[in-house]
Amino acid sequence: MPTSLFINGAFVETLAEIEKTQHDHPGKRCYLQPYSSRRIKLLAESSPTPESPITLYVSLTGSLGLISYRAKIVGWQDKRELAKDQAAHALLNQHIKDFQPSENDIYLEARDGKLCVNLISVIDVKRLESPFSVSCLIKTTDGKPLKEHTRAGGWSPVREQIEWLGTITEAVKDDVEAELYVKVAKSLGDQAAARQQRLATAPNWPESIQVLSRAFRRNPDVIAEVLIRAKGTCEECHRSAPFRRASDDTPYLEVHHRKMLSEGGEDTVANAFALCPNCHRKLHFGKSDIPSEA
Repeated sequence: MPTSLFINGAFVETLAEIEKTQHDHPGKRCYLQPYSSRRIKLLAESSPTPESPITLYVSLTGSLGLISYRAKIVGWQDKRELAKDQAAHALLNQHIKDFQPSENDIYLEARDGKLCVNLISVIDVKRLESPFSVSCLIKTTDGKPLKEHTRAGGWSPVREQIEWLGTITEAVKDDVEAELYVKVAKSLGDQAAARQQRLATAPNWPESIQVLSRAFRRNPDVIAEVLIRAKGTCEECHRSAPFRRASDDTPYLEVHHRKMLSEGGEDTVANAFALCPNCHRKLHFGKSDIPSEA
């Protein structure tokens, strides 16, 4: 999985200015200057280019817990090298004057006098339609979700997320499903002619949305133990699993909790059993005769 970069707490004015510049001048490189005297190792070693960019996720100083912008990193420089090349430094300062005037210049020191060594070249800077939690990003160092920082500054290598995240309309999953069930019930009660008339003018492809839902980080050992106990047989209807998994050729059964986790049930072997897909759907949507205890 590709590695991306998260930067914590950028100024919204800077990013908004870059986004406007790149809208007016497609493909124009612009620059971010994190306040730090430490090199960003990922960029120094990866040498991003327009042909091989690195995805950048950014939170804002006013909303450190949310990813509000995404961009592509197409270059990186150590500013200390610019101090040795006055001509290159002058060209970059001219760019700032023309396209990022709020930045004033390519500064080599922060306001507190500390060196600022990272100069990041970015394109395709976009504010997300639906900012998402920083906890959706997984650190490459330990595989754990990012936590919200209490103050701006710093960065972290993270796994690249799916491209549509944050770019489309957001809704609560339960609301989306409840709305659909209401509309299906209404459609079933309509005359066939009315339904056919709507189908004749309906779009062939549905609207894409981003949904919010509650989930649990389940214990994989519980799942493994229950599947081993079941030995490929549904623990409700006692029939063999209907098919085998393409990934590992094991019998396909689904592990379900007797008392739902959402209702306070424990994630334990005693509170879980293996079901075929049919019995599992029956439990959720049918009149279930599955006992509450083994």
